[in-house]
Amino acid sequence: MRKTSKVVLVSVFLALSLVLSIYYNTTSPRILVVHSYDENYGWVKSLNASFQEARKGYPRTVLSRTHYLGLLGAPNAQHKETAAASAMRAVESFEPHVLVVFDDMAAELVTPELLNRPDLHIVFAGIDAPLQEHGFDQSTNTTGILERVPLVALHEAMNDLGRGKPLTVGCLGDARGVSIAEARQLAAFDWAPHRMLPCQQAQSLAQWQAGVQDIGERADVLFISGYRGVVREPGDTAVVPPAELLTWTEAHSKALPMAAKNGFVGDGGALSISSSPQEQGQVAGRLTVALLQGRSVATLPVTEGQAFLVAMHAGKLEKRGYRLPKVYEAAARAAGAYF
Repeated sequence: MRKTSKVVLVSVFLALSLVLSIYYNTTSPRILVVHSYDENYGWVKSLNASFQEARKGYPRTVLSRTHYLGLLGAPNAQHKETAAASAMRAVESFEPHVLVVFDDMAAELVTPELLNRPDLHIVFAGIDAPLQEHGFDQSTNTTGILERVPLVALHEAMNDLGRGKPLTVGCLGDARGVSIAEARQLAAFDWAPHRMLPCQQAQSLAQWQAGVQDIGERADVLFISGYRGVVREPGDTAVVPPAELLTWTEAHSKALPMAAKNGFVGDGGALSISSSPQEQGQVAGRLTVALLQGRSVATLPVTEGQAFLVAMHAGKLEKRGYRLPKVYEAAARAAGAYF
């Protein structure tokens, strides 16, 4: 009799646990985060940390999953197709209330079939391309924050580097869409009194090296719009390691290499002024919280990133005869990016 009672109690406990688990999983809001890149990429780590911190503003428990497309470098069409299929399976199986996509490839590969769905909100961040390229300008279920090159801050840096002398700025980038989108922003900006040369694109190492040498003969500054997608030989999918590429560039460029990329100085560059992943992640987190609290997409307009980070290698700048005001050093130290 006592044994039977124990069996009954255990059975009741398991049944209640199952019911509570089902209730929890069916009533808790679900968030699926999709990243274009890899979990260990510094940009992604910063996005995740700031997003999770902002998401704490939602008082209820949520179910959350993160999916990484792993498309760093120069992925071919097959890699993209496989990554997109995997992400869509995650969406279909998890059925999120809010889908958060970070960076352009996630937007390109995952969101087209999900636009305008009334049962799904989409929050985007880290988007370099114009809204219309991803269909976000006409969508009724999307909002987010655009990543923009901090052009005004870069212009001020050119003024400080030139010390009253107009500079000629060459532009070189890999052939990825994100680099091309950044080059468009550079081309549309008024750099006067400085002169920005048309941006060159390089797919292979040989093309990159030729571009560095060509720009070095014509410009004071080599602005790099993207460098993580350069392959060693045409047709390769494996890229030249960023540190190897920038070490060669720093050693062989007559023009000062600089960029608007996180990690650029750590990879071997001299100076970068880049958009803030903390801002992108925080805004995405706040928008997610607002949607879970019942706000409509229509009341949450798309914004553009305003914050930026400074990174600098003082020795490399001084070697080329450049000295920047102390405020640059202070900003770089505050960001943990002073070398």
